[in-house]
Amino acid sequence: MPAKLVGGLFITLSIASSCSDPSTLGLDLDPNNNQIGVFYTEIPLSASMVLLDSFITTNAGSMVVGGLNDDFFGKTEGIGFSRLAISPTGIRPDENAVLDSVKFNFQVETVIGDDLSTPKTLSVHLLNERILDTIYYNYDRLDFEPEPIATGSFNFSASQDTIVSVPMESGFSQFIFDELKKGDAFRDVFTLRDLIPGIAFQGNTEENASTSIRVGNSTGIVIYYKNQGDTASRGYLISTAQSRNFNYVNNDRSGTPTAVITQPGQSYDVGNRVGIKSNVGLVMKIDTSPIDAFLDTLQNVTFNEITMEIGPVGNHVETNRPPLSMLMYFTDETNSFLSNSMGRLLTVQQDGQAQLVSEENGDLEPATDIPAYMGYNSNINTYRQRMTSYMNAVYRQGLQRNDLILTPAAPPQQGSGDIFKKSFRGFTVDQNNIKLKIYYSKIRAF
Repeated sequence: MPAKLVGGLFITLSIASSCSDPSTLGLDLDPNNNQIGVFYTEIPLSASMVLLDSFITTNAGSMVVGGLNDDFFGKTEGIGFSRLAISPTGIRPDENAVLDSVKFNFQVETVIGDDLSTPKTLSVHLLNERILDTIYYNYDRLDFEPEPIATGSFNFSASQDTIVSVPMESGFSQFIFDELKKGDAFRDVFTLRDLIPGIAFQGNTEENASTSIRVGNSTGIVIYYKNQGDTASRGYLISTAQSRNFNYVNNDRSGTPTAVITQPGQSYDVGNRVGIKSNVGLVMKIDTSPIDAFLDTLQNVTFNEITMEIGPVGNHVETNRPPLSMLMYFTDETNSFLSNSMGRLLTVQQDGQAQLVSEENGDLEPATDIPAYMGYNSNINTYRQRMTSYMNAVYRQGLQRNDLILTPAAPPQQGSGDIFKKSFRGFTVDQNNIKLKIYYSKIRAF
């Protein structure tokens, strides 16, 4: 058997012995105590991968454009689509006004790539069809003009959260200014859509970077002009504020381990390495059945501390880090998110919080109010989350043990919305690096 140095003494690890009492598997941290034994063990967990069904990108608040390439997820490209909006109180130019310039502003939330020292391209194109009042998924796209009305390249090495501007193409600039002076198309958003159905945002997939562009007042067209007698320019804004938007995502997994993933809602064995890719809808499903096998061996124990660890994950650079946190959703053989009787999605709850709550009829249901967020620790390149309360609920309170689907998510207080739809962040991990680390005490008979 292997041995481990604890407190200056070598203690034998019994977990490797097939003849040991299963209830005492682990490292006895206090072998001289004949009343209470404190043990440590690790439970390896395995994972498959699932392509989420019906991955909606409508009104995510950000459009992810450009592309990333790697040997596990393949080639990923994003194109953003948005309507335009005007303010009903916006002052239009006089009939004799003179055009100064027309610019397009991008409010950039994040830029992801292994090398941001070279400029990254953003372009804007006119749509040839309307954005409808319907739900759009990440496989939906619309037809747009191949020639951009605005394009520019930007160096994001110093900052990946900024506003950048480019001049609009001269022909479009004069066109939009003339229409603005006439005013017929600028009575409201509906007449504006007759003139401009919407716009598409693109990046250059060969540059191996993706940019998240925030929808709002800071992203859109600004027309600068002077009325007769003006000494300074005025601005008229045509923005994406409160405008319907969605993201198209094309993920070509040919020739990669994830190429076997073809159908939504199915779980796939992709080998020893698994991972998650935001905005594509690729997630990890953790098989937690080894927990049942472990708990069945125990009697008269107290769980002192239980932690789920995933990592170290694949190597990352500062400008292409994994998602900062993840939610752990309950799932089953359907590979869908499970919900309670009120339709609220079920997740592992924060440690120290109730995992079960009593309904009005007295029945116990899984709690949903305080979900646990598995956090990424950049110092050790690992995700960790304490799960002591969860395991106690499974062991003592009758909480049904379910498999888990992990998706990137941010705590609500961060105000960042659904970060799973705001970038192409992802990671991979070796299956051997997914485990539960358990400290528990066994009460011994006198």
